[in-house]
Amino acid sequence: MATSESKEVRPGLRAAGVQRTRRNILTAARRHLIEAGYHRLSLEDVAADAGVTRVTIYRHFDSKLGLLDAIGEDLAQQADLVAGMQEAAKTGEAVPAFTAMVGELCRFWSTDPEVFRRLISLSAVDPEARQVIASREHWRYEQISTFVQRLAHAGRLQAPFDVRQATTIVGTVTSFPACDEIATRLRTDLTKLNPILLPLLTSVVRLD
Repeated sequence: MATSESKEVRPGLRAAGVQRTRRNILTAARRHLIEAGYHRLSLEDVAADAGVTRVTIYRHFDSKLGLLDAIGEDLAQQADLVAGMQEAAKTGEAVPAFTAMVGELCRFWSTDPEVFRRLISLSAVDPEARQVIASREHWRYEQISTFVQRLAHAGRLQAPFDVRQATTIVGTVTSFPACDEIATRLRTDLTKLNPILLPLLTSVVRLD
């Protein structure tokens, strides 16, 4: 007969086992995504690498596309992106808050550039993958918009730009493709782009 102590431990052990399995699958999927790309990504290979069955992958992620979405979500969780953006938003003044937001995006892009490159290139050719990426980009632009609106209320938008136009420009300049291109050509780290991006953005927002 199981004791009360074992009854308390077992659910925790099961939860830990589920999380460990999920982590193993995501780690294997990341490796195969980088090496093979999405279209040649074999769930059988991922399952073998993770030490699970293909059925287990479907149980955790529903589909190959669901696995791709989970990789993106895992990157955001690793970087603690939501908390970082919330922390930036707590900054009292509009300009320091905006600066912190740009820094958070650069830090997020530095989490795993190889995976971001794969995801972005995939979204350019695959409609389903584009939908996954688009939903995350929509969230990013919504965050940027709130910071730009604060600058607008502080009278810091440059003429002739309105909030929508400024948000679009800031979102484009701070996108992964733009940041990755700049960092690669300048041979610098993505986390060190703030001093480069912010002067570029002064064409639409006044940060002095």
